[in-house]
Amino acid sequence: MTPSTPYEVRCPLHGTIPFQPRERALMDHPLVQRLRSISQLGFASLVYPGATHSRFTHALGVMHLAGKVFDQIAARSPLADMYTPAELAEFRQVVRVAGLLHDAGHFPFSHAFEPLLPLKHQVGLPPQWFPPGYIQGQANHEDYSVAAVYRLATETPALLSMEEAQDASSLIHQEVIPSPRLTGRPGVPAIHPLLRGIVSGEIDADRMDYLRRDSHYAGVSYGLFDLDRLIQGMGAAVLGDRLVMTLRQSSVYAYENFLMARFHMAMQVYFHKTILPFDHYLRRAVETKEISFPLEGMEGLLAAREDTVGHLLFQARQKPWAGKIVRRVTMPRLIRLDAHHPEAARQAMLHALEAANIPFLRLTEERRLSSLGEQDPAMGYLYVEEQVLNRTLLHPLSRASQLLQHYNHTFRIDHIHCDQENLAKAESLIRPILDHLPVPS
Repeated sequence: MTPSTPYEVRCPLHGTIPFQPRERALMDHPLVQRLRSISQLGFASLVYPGATHSRFTHALGVMHLAGKVFDQIAARSPLADMYTPAELAEFRQVVRVAGLLHDAGHFPFSHAFEPLLPLKHQVGLPPQWFPPGYIQGQANHEDYSVAAVYRLATETPALLSMEEAQDASSLIHQEVIPSPRLTGRPGVPAIHPLLRGIVSGEIDADRMDYLRRDSHYAGVSYGLFDLDRLIQGMGAAVLGDRLVMTLRQSSVYAYENFLMARFHMAMQVYFHKTILPFDHYLRRAVETKEISFPLEGMEGLLAAREDTVGHLLFQARQKPWAGKIVRRVTMPRLIRLDAHHPEAARQAMLHALEAANIPFLRLTEERRLSSLGEQDPAMGYLYVEEQVLNRTLLHPLSRASQLLQHYNHTFRIDHIHCDQENLAKAESLIRPILDHLPVPS
């Protein structure tokens, strides 16, 4: 195989994924190879034993789908009239690089380490890429992803130009300022909102891949949707001073299918009642210093591997929180409180448990079906194309989707957990409160 010949790998979801030598160099870098040791779903494999797939395989899938979505949009939009073939090739490369590197800053066990990350100035972020004052406060995994991309552009030999690194980072992190080539020029609208929508938007390559991948390896069908139909309906249009993502009217149902896949995977897999307490155990094991390792900078990121954390937990197995993880001690869910339970009843249950000195864990999840309709520029804008008398009309997707119009409200769920030895007593305390609630009509 000559250096100019594209490489390829096989994927159980997408078939053949081709890539170029420059992309292979990025894949081979230790910061990207580290993702092989980070499972996509963390503790979910305790419930779904097949869900041991890595963030590395997910990154390859997102890179592939980002290029595929770009190609589809370019084929049925005015992009070719605004940009040269060389510019379009550069934009395509940027979205593929962003797709490959979007999770480079993720720590082991999903988001369990997020509350424990250091301050932003300890991560190695380039201040010139951010608005004034951003490099303050606590870092998140997206900050680490940007720091990793910056490292790839500053070490020797550099694998990315500084412009490529900045633009790829601006598609991953909403606070990164893109370079001038993505922000438009006289007579040409800004392409940045469109490219960001491909990588980090409402219908993005990240979600397209992880929903189907997580569903496949977990052995469930909740995350399945019509990927081909959804991509085939995607396009772009000029709106004011920028390019926005569009969707054919006939593909709205594919989008709604995608939306429900997100919601059902969250409810049935990502926030499964058995998994949530283990994230809490790990957080407490780190907070109480049962286990520790440096989190600052790129060296801390390189050391943040799931096998490293597993080894530290095993060494600390005689300690309370680490021991629960190593022995797989579950914390049963006492009750799931949702919209049918008035706030007064929720508080009465919690007060009853506190008065009886029963330790409990309260885990709250709040989510909407979609952020569309909130006019959040970070998520981009998405419009539906309606053909009327040989004219194309654009309507915000938030108004074109019946599903969003009727069901896009905030779902709040409280999971109350307690130890097995306290479960019977806790049930006896909250049962009288439940018995006095009206039966939902």
